[in-house]
Amino acid sequence: MIRYCIPALFVIQLFAHNPNLNPPNWKQYYRLGVVNVGGENIGLATYGRLRRTTDYTFNDLRFYGHFYKNDQEVRFRKKTSRRFLSFKKFYSFNTLLYEKNTFIDVNLRYHLNQGMGWLIQQREDGNMTWELGIAFDNSDYLNNTRKTYYARTGFTSDYTLKNLETKFELDYFYQLSEEEKGIDLSRFQLVGELQYTLKKGLSLLYGFTQDFPLEDSFDLNKASIFATLAINHNLTWSF
Repeated sequence: MIRYCIPALFVIQLFAHNPNLNPPNWKQYYRLGVVNVGGENIGLATYGRLRRTTDYTFNDLRFYGHFYKNDQEVRFRKKTSRRFLSFKKFYSFNTLLYEKNTFIDVNLRYHLNQGMGWLIQQREDGNMTWELGIAFDNSDYLNNTRKTYYARTGFTSDYTLKNLETKFELDYFYQLSEEEKGIDLSRFQLVGELQYTLKKGLSLLYGFTQDFPLEDSFDLNKASIFATLAINHNLTWSF
């Protein structure tokens, strides 16, 4: 039931809005390039994003796709958040994720997390946030219904200096539910990006992403390193 309710809530949030009082801002993003793992495994890097924001709400759809000869990293994410009227630096959020990653034996992961966020910094040259919440997922969505529960914390930081933009994201999931077959699914997720603007709406982007379990550490040789041409532009939608 929850898999149908969450998208419905997203649609309701999009349209339950008075554009005359708080006009929305729409923006879309596309990327295309190459991705590499370990120096030899080279593939196609793709990315698409649609974002809608107002003074108090944030709605975001993202698609990440890394396609290699024998492997795939695919992620579809939907996130919604809403600021509190009296405490503008705090917000609630919900995130829904479908993911396939053959590098870590994930055929199809269904994941949901929700909680509270703190807008540590919001300036013209960058933002910084910290989130805390709960999460659950099914790491083999097609073959069983077992859910794993986690405590989740996340940190994001982005900064702009003239034509350069940087972004860093760190998520940590600590398994709360009982381990199955002695396997601890606690994990880190890292994303780092460096973007150089060629002209308005057109950029070159270089970055990395990696998921790794609690007992391991970040290893650049195992990370997905990508270089893409990035395009973004505003939309004039008013709903």
